[in-house]
Amino acid sequence: MAAHGDLGRDRIRDLHRGELTRFREQRPATRALLARARSHDASAFCGHAPEPLVRAVTQQIERGNQFQLPGEDAIWVAEHLAHRYGLPKWQFTLSATQANTEAIRLARAVTGREVVVLFQGHYHGHFEEGVVDLDGDRVAALERGLSRGVTGRVRIAQFNDVDVLRAALEPGDVALVLTEPAMTNRVHLLAPDPGWHAALRELTRRFGTLLAVDETHTHVVGAGGATARYGLNPDVVTIGKAVAGGVPMGAYGVTAALGEELSADRRVATGGTLFGNPLSAAAAKAALTEVLVADAYQHTSALGARLADGIQAAITASGLPWTVIRFGPRSGQWYGPQPRTGAAAFSLTDDELTGLLRVWLANRGVWEALAGAGPTVPVPATAADVDRYVQAYGDLLQALTR
Repeated sequence: MAAHGDLGRDRIRDLHRGELTRFREQRPATRALLARARSHDASAFCGHAPEPLVRAVTQQIERGNQFQLPGEDAIWVAEHLAHRYGLPKWQFTLSATQANTEAIRLARAVTGREVVVLFQGHYHGHFEEGVVDLDGDRVAALERGLSRGVTGRVRIAQFNDVDVLRAALEPGDVALVLTEPAMTNRVHLLAPDPGWHAALRELTRRFGTLLAVDETHTHVVGAGGATARYGLNPDVVTIGKAVAGGVPMGAYGVTAALGEELSADRRVATGGTLFGNPLSAAAAKAALTEVLVADAYQHTSALGARLADGIQAAITASGLPWTVIRFGPRSGQWYGPQPRTGAAAFSLTDDELTGLLRVWLANRGVWEALAGAGPTVPVPATAADVDRYVQAYGDLLQALTR
């Protein structure tokens, strides 16, 4: 699988080798710390160490960091998320992975079914079912260490393909369909076709299946994420630590009826000692009231349009038959015509080119945390930051095509 356009593979590899050498030579301290390195916190839409979060967490740690019971901030955050996403009942976790895990457990408890439907190219975290996808034509565990029976509990459908989804639901054994409103991360960005979400909601209801929308990477488009943008009506919404500015936190909202199922006497396998802890709650309250506000979304969406325009201009100037991505503050490119499904998206992946793009940008002061997912303009960004990205991106395309 390779990008469309007349690109020499040797040229890509030569440029990549040169950029990697430059990257390593300029960072001896980083190389020395690799053995101690921790995974990168990619939840940087709020920026790094925003003052309101630093203040809120500092004040809270002085009052106490764990009480084993919810505090007032947790109640406030639940109320606020209910207002943003239109679901009345909220539970807290420490990550979106755990929020998605609990959504699946809740769905299984309510429906008495086992199977979860995911879409090819998904990423919902590193829980058992979340590391299962298509490997060629078969459902398979993509990483080691999962239980042998996990593939029997997952069915893979295609985003934007109503017929494939219907076939996945027809056996009547599906507890939950878990999806992003627009698919991100592993497949750049797949936008929903007109009518896709309406069909998804109608089919899940017809076959007695619950529907969960994962907003972890799509919340950036507005106060109610893509759920509000597309006017969705899911049974569950999940979200990750970005809602607390990168402080460990996750949450999921459910309908009133599902909220009743989460009562302690219903004994659904949920909960954790640190869930809803006061530090996370304080950070989330500060993020939601002082960082993730209307002006911030307007600012990042405007810069996202500027970014997309710049990427489009660079693609046009290079003569490559690529397609720009536009999704609020999120942009990037497809290495060919825009695909509709995960299967089509993977036919346009190009790991060598994506690797080159990442290190090329890094050597010019731009770090993309998720290789290939495409850039997202964060709240602290300026027009100059966007222009810096566009300049570096355009220079790479010229180096590739000259």
